[in-house]
Amino acid sequence: MRSENKLAVLNITEYNLIGNKDPQGSYDRKTRENLYWIIEKLRTQIHPLSKLEQRLLEKFQNATFGALEEKNKKVKFEVARYRLSNNVKRTLKLTGMVLLVLMMTGTLVYQFVLGHQTRQKIDVAWYQGLNKVGLVSKEEVAQIRQDLNLTSVELKETRKFNAELSQQIEQMILNNKVTENLKYILKQVYNNKRASYVRSGQNMTLRYAKKDVASFNYKNPNLWYLLGIVESGVIRVYYNDEEIMEIESIFGRAGEETPVGEYEIKNKAHKPTWYKKETINGKTRVRAIPHGHADHEIGNWWMGMKRLGEPVPGSYGIHGVNVSKVNEFFKKNFDWRNGSAGCPNIQDWYLRFLAKMVPLGTRVNIVQKDKWNKKRDFIPPSSA
Repeated sequence: MRSENKLAVLNITEYNLIGNKDPQGSYDRKTRENLYWIIEKLRTQIHPLSKLEQRLLEKFQNATFGALEEKNKKVKFEVARYRLSNNVKRTLKLTGMVLLVLMMTGTLVYQFVLGHQTRQKIDVAWYQGLNKVGLVSKEEVAQIRQDLNLTSVELKETRKFNAELSQQIEQMILNNKVTENLKYILKQVYNNKRASYVRSGQNMTLRYAKKDVASFNYKNPNLWYLLGIVESGVIRVYYNDEEIMEIESIFGRAGEETPVGEYEIKNKAHKPTWYKKETINGKTRVRAIPHGHADHEIGNWWMGMKRLGEPVPGSYGIHGVNVSKVNEFFKKNFDWRNGSAGCPNIQDWYLRFLAKMVPLGTRVNIVQKDKWNKKRDFIPPSSA
C-alpha cells in the first residue's frame, strides 16, 4: 500500500520532511519552522489521524530541535577536547617510555656491568635507605645482608663446579673418552646455559663452554640404530655401527607391555601435549594434558615411533618423565608394577640428546631379551 493511502492529515511532502528526522536533532532555522508547523498540524487537526500519523505525533510531540550552529560549536568543542586529551596521553606515554628505558638501562648495567661485590653494596644501600623511611626493619636489613653473603658463597661454589666440569669435559675430549663418558656429560650439562646444540651442514654438535663435546650426522637415519631391551630395561644407541650410549629405560607394565618389533622414528615434538587414557565411573576416556600442567608426565620431548610390518593398536613413542619427580623414574624402572603404559620412557637429559641428534627415519628395534651379549657370546681365539 502507498504512503499517501496511510495519511489522513499530512501530504506526502510533509511526511517525507518529518519522517526521517530526530526529535532532538539540530537543523537550520527554516527546517525547524517547517517541522514545528507539521507537528502543530498533527496536534490540532479535527480529522482523525491515521495510525502512521499517530505514531509521528507520539514521536515528535515533545520535540526540541536544536540550532545547527550550536551543534557545530559542540563538535568543535569535542574535537578540541579530544586533541587536548590525545596530547596528554602522548606526553604520558613518552614519559613512561623514557622511564622504562632508564630502568632497563639501569638493570642491564646492574646485571652485566657491575661486579658481584658492587651489586651487593648497592643492595645493602638500597635496603638501608628503605630502613630509614620505615619500610624495612633493621632485623630485615641484617637478614638481607646475611642472605647476600650466602648467595655470594653459592655463586663461588657454582663457578667452581662449572670450572671443574669444564676441566673434566676437556680432559675427556683430550683423552678421546667422550663416548665412554657421554651419559655423565649429558646429565651434568642438562639445562646448563653454557651447553648448546649447534647445527652445521649435516652435523649437530653438542658444545659446552665453547668446546665441542660430541658431533654426529643428524640428517642420515642409516647411520643410527636404537635397540630397546625390555628384560634389561635399557636402550642402546648405535652410530655408524658403534655403540655410543646405553641408557636406562622404562617399558610397559604388566597388561600394557611394550609391543616388540621393528619401528622407525616418524616425528618429534618439543613440549608435547600428553593424551592420557583414564577410566572414570567405568568409562574410558582420553584426556589432553598440555605441557606445563601439573599432571603432565611425559617430559619435554616426544619421539613418535611408526611400527614396521604388522601394525599394533595404540600410539607409541620414546618420551621422558616428569622432571620434578626424578626419583619416580627409578621406582618405575625397578618395580615392574609401576612401569609405563607401553611407551619407552627415558630421563630428560638423554631424551634431549636423542631428540636433537637422531634423525627421522631412524630404525628402532624393541626386543624382549638381549640380542647380543658381548661377554656371553665372546669366543676366545684358539691357542694353536
